[in-house]
Amino acid sequence: MDYAVALTDSFQFTRDTFWGRCGRWILLTISTIIFPFMLGYTMEIFRGSSVPPECNSWLKKFVDGIKYFIASIIYAIPVIIVLILSMLPLIMEFMNQVNTENIDFNFSAFLPYLIPLIGGVIIAIILGIIISIISMIGIIRMARTNRFLEAFNFSAILKTIRSIGWKVYIIGLINIWLITFLIGMAIDTLITIDVTNIIIALFFWPLLIVFESRYLTLLYESSGE
Repeated sequence: MDYAVALTDSFQFTRDTFWGRCGRWILLTISTIIFPFMLGYTMEIFRGSSVPPECNSWLKKFVDGIKYFIASIIYAIPVIIVLILSMLPLIMEFMNQVNTENIDFNFSAFLPYLIPLIGGVIIAIILGIIISIISMIGIIRMARTNRFLEAFNFSAILKTIRSIGWKVYIIGLINIWLITFLIGMAIDTLITIDVTNIIIALFFWPLLIVFESRYLTLLYESSGE
């Protein structure tokens, strides 16, 4: 996969989606707030058309967005479980102290639970990265086949990644994650400088989502599927 070509194509696709399309831009900005619609629009991009999807068939987009959301939640369950288990002892100690008559917290009692908590967070982060690598292909497969369970067809998902090449795929993901992180930080900084900039920031988010979705689609298609 030529990453530069993919990034250029994604930029062109994003420009074609929004440039001179004020109505579409406004609708997609609203959709980032009513997020199932934006997720549904993302699913349309994942289906691989070289032409930006129109903002129509909103019921279908909403249903697609709910499927995307549910699949993402299912994938996140292992991470959620690890975080809960790592925080549970700390929470139990907190509740135990709250239930005592002593109004002063014994902070030293929390210290034995900090290392397990930090370890749990590290495990959750690593697990989250691994899940993201797998789930992204699963979500795109779900979009292309219109079958929810294809999001969890692990044998097919791994076959697709092998066709792309693990090294190519992971470098491709790192590229888009880094770009998304940096632009996201810039948008958040805009809001931090002046909270009134949140309206301006809202109009930037759909551009970033469309750009990322198109890039991931091209990354998937480099498998030849």
